[in-house]
Amino acid sequence: MAATAPYLNECVKCKDVFENYTPDIIKRFEDNFGDVEDCQAFLANYRKNPNSNFNQCEYCLRSKWRRMQSKKRSIRNAEIGGRSKKSHNGNSRMYLMLLVVFVSFLFGFVCRVDFFKSSNDNANDVSEAKLTITFKRLKDQFPSLHVSLLKKISGAFKRLKTPGEPFVFLLLHDDTNKKTTDCLASYTSIVAKQNIFTNTTKSLWMNGSEWTHYSDHDNQNLIYEKLITPLKENKVLVLENLQDLPWSLAKSLHHLCDVENPQIAKAMYILELRVNGDGQLQQLTDGDKLVAAERAMTKAWQDAPNAFRQALIARLTSYVDAVLLKSDNECLSESSDQSFIWVLP
Repeated sequence: MAATAPYLNECVKCKDVFENYTPDIIKRFEDNFGDVEDCQAFLANYRKNPNSNFNQCEYCLRSKWRRMQSKKRSIRNAEIGGRSKKSHNGNSRMYLMLLVVFVSFLFGFVCRVDFFKSSNDNANDVSEAKLTITFKRLKDQFPSLHVSLLKKISGAFKRLKTPGEPFVFLLLHDDTNKKTTDCLASYTSIVAKQNIFTNTTKSLWMNGSEWTHYSDHDNQNLIYEKLITPLKENKVLVLENLQDLPWSLAKSLHHLCDVENPQIAKAMYILELRVNGDGQLQQLTDGDKLVAAERAMTKAWQDAPNAFRQALIARLTSYVDAVLLKSDNECLSESSDQSFIWVLP
């Protein structure tokens, strides 16, 4: 896959760093928000100069345009309601009396039900407080993590907020820092389960190297069938040795990690990818790390149809970085054996 431009822009809203928009992202903007005037202006500007330095990331733009769509629908519904009210003005008093009776009954019912629902609603909502607690514990456990990596992790966590998009983070490693990569993935999933995904106590862990024999066409839905039920319950998956997962099985990640129509809106996927041969990781820029990730996955899935491979790689590279800890002592955390459900063939 051709190398893309390095991260060039910083979002003025969430301060996340992002690269120039791709044609695939622009197509999704047009399909989903083509009726929003602000989006139309954005698309016009993009067509004039695709390399413009845009100042908002994809997530913040979609959130803004969703609010505009909602406001537009509310105004339209209000106008329709106003016309309806005029046409039925003769019955307005009786309608108002019936409405008062109904609202009084409904209010009493809701007050009783709301008490029982509130705890469940709070559990399902990914609040800013939960994200802050999780992120603080992560920083406290790994004080030597590079600031750029911490900012990316924070940005990925924010994707879980309402309306909710999957957290997809690709961690690069070579043979020298595999242990520390496992450590960060393990601890991140543990604190996320303790503070964000609290309905169950365990996360899923899967090793792509254990699935190399399931590469024929008949097994293309095997990963999805294995993951979808436990993921709906447990929400968090760590997948190591992504480069060893056959492309026929990796197809399932295409749907799980899709931010527009995800199978599970609020889920977290931490993927570990070996990039041996791309030089010392600590010497790579953010752009180099993205290129290294694309190169490794292109090589791993070289037999895949090009259109599929490019789309899958795009979904898995929203957040890419490498773990470069200064001390292995930071890896002394809770036992992963008791915190994970191992997904086996």
